[in-house]
Amino acid sequence: MRKARALKYCIFILLIVVASLASVMYALSYTVKREVLYTETFKIEGQEQMFRAFYLSAPAVLFEVKLTVSKGTIKWTPYSAVLFEATFDSVQGWECETDNGIVKWRIDPENVNQVWYLSFLNEDSYEKEVTVEVTKVWSEQNIQDWI
Repeated sequence: MRKARALKYCIFILLIVVASLASVMYALSYTVKREVLYTETFKIEGQEQMFRAFYLSAPAVLFEVKLTVSKGTIKWTPYSAVLFEATFDSVQGWECETDNGIVKWRIDPENVNQVWYLSFLNEDSYEKEVTVEVTKVWSEQNIQDWI
């Protein structure tokens, strides 16, 4: 009776250990990959709008825009080439206002392998220096929501 009970406990503990090891192995096989696509430092005058372009190749799940602004904030919005061409002459909305930080932008599969534009606006009256770095991020696993 004691041997059977001890055997059940050992089997239970063994199953927990095996399940834990499988989880760890799966987590270790999940690799997030990153590639810097674009880096630039530029000056933007007061009340000026400026555009910068980069090419977003597949694979990509998202891209990150890291901005550093010398003084104050800068408004900016990313546009895929198709959207940029369709809205260039119309009123533009500003998705982000940043001083220093990283913004992650999710990508739909149809929006890769094309040019993307970053539109910047300096609403203040003074010049600002902006450093921008765009990094694409992807994974070899098909994970729906890993951010």
